[in-house]
Amino acid sequence: MITAEKYLGLFEKNIIIAGVEKGLVPSNEVMVPVKDGKLDGTPFGKFLGNRFEHEEVLVIDYYGLIKKSAGFIDKYNSFADEVEVRRLKAHIVHFASIKIEDIVNLDKDLAIDFPGFKKYLVALRGFKK
Repeated sequence: MITAEKYLGLFEKNIIIAGVEKGLVPSNEVMVPVKDGKLDGTPFGKFLGNRFEHEEVLVIDYYGLIKKSAGFIDKYNSFADEVEVRRLKAHIVHFASIKIEDIVNLDKDLAIDFPGFKKYLVALRGFKK
């Protein structure tokens, strides 16, 4: 198994971003708060980070932690000097809604390590079985 940090980067690039672009990963368009949330300062938040590289306005919901794309931040910064912005409309992908079948269709190699990665995130988040 590759490290969780490396898997996270590959997962976001090859599954979330590619999946949204190809219409294979479910996403909804919602209003998303621009401020960072309570989970950002936790070990869970520090592991995931709060930003990822993608030019489109997209966010990922990792069990309550909202990770924003560079495109989201750029859009926010384009408004910030003119008006007070509290929320922006963005496509959101809920990590918990991604199915193993979606991952297999996008990257079979990542599908192998997905159950272990998901278990790691659940434990880091503090959920108990």
